[in-house]
Amino acid sequence: MKCKNCNKEFTEKYSKWSNGDFCCKRCGTSFSAKQIKGTKIVHCIDCDKEIEVDKRASDKMCKCDGCRKYIKIGNSIILKNKKCFVCGEYKCKRKDICKKYRLFSSLSKWFGFNKSKIGTIEVYEEFEKSVNLLCEEYFDNELSLKDIYLKYGCNFQTLSEIFKSLKIKIRNLSHSVNLAIKNGKPRGNCINQYKCGWHTTWNNKKVFYRSSYELDYCKELDEKKIDYEVEKIRILYWDSQKQKQRVAIPDFYLPEKNEIVEIKSDFTYNEQNMKDKFKAYKEHGYKPKLILEHKEKKF
Repeated sequence: MKCKNCNKEFTEKYSKWSNGDFCCKRCGTSFSAKQIKGTKIVHCIDCDKEIEVDKRASDKMCKCDGCRKYIKIGNSIILKNKKCFVCGEYKCKRKDICKKYRLFSSLSKWFGFNKSKIGTIEVYEEFEKSVNLLCEEYFDNELSLKDIYLKYGCNFQTLSEIFKSLKIKIRNLSHSVNLAIKNGKPRGNCINQYKCGWHTTWNNKKVFYRSSYELDYCKELDEKKIDYEVEKIRILYWDSQKQKQRVAIPDFYLPEKNEIVEIKSDFTYNEQNMKDKFKAYKEHGYKPKLILEHKEKKF
């Protein structure tokens, strides 16, 4: 007997492969592969034009230029327009935006995105408007994620996912704390290791003191009927010890004298840090004063 693949003679004992047509299993596999290879003629589903395709290709895959295409998703074959359903163009000019179409629903619900522009080139402008709004609130207005989702009524998880998808870099904890202090957001009302509480001034203002030293100075100013604010000012300064920019919150500010007063004890006093703060105070036009252990100290 002759092998259908290699034309070699073979004995009966090898005929168990493919009904005795091949001398060995390898020849049988090779012959089958050769039979599969080739092309066939199919009709385009959209324009009925005859198309030569690979023999193994599906009959439902259109290959004509300018025709619609049928694509397979899972076990379903669906029709897909060649035009992008996001921008309405045959060739997307901003693929980075078209790929983010899953965000459109959230941007439309909370951040002013106009969904009627989907399918037109104007969708790019709408998308950029919403992104610019978020960037303006987060970077220019220095709002936190919590501020933004409370302002616009969305939820924190959705906003976090939007920032992640847009690749907007989230501030680290240190930066967030500094901005919160700078923008005058509420701090903790009490530091456990020191005496603290609320005090009513001589002109009926409520101020929060953070140590007995500060309370004593409040009473001293009340007796002299001097107007003052507590932790009202935020000033950026360069910390030469930690080599980074920080926010200084002076203990007292006396508006009539344009004077900043820092109240310290020997335990909390850091001379170099105070020098850095005083330098920034003077650069901003304030008159700084330090009271150390109830006594005024001059640099």
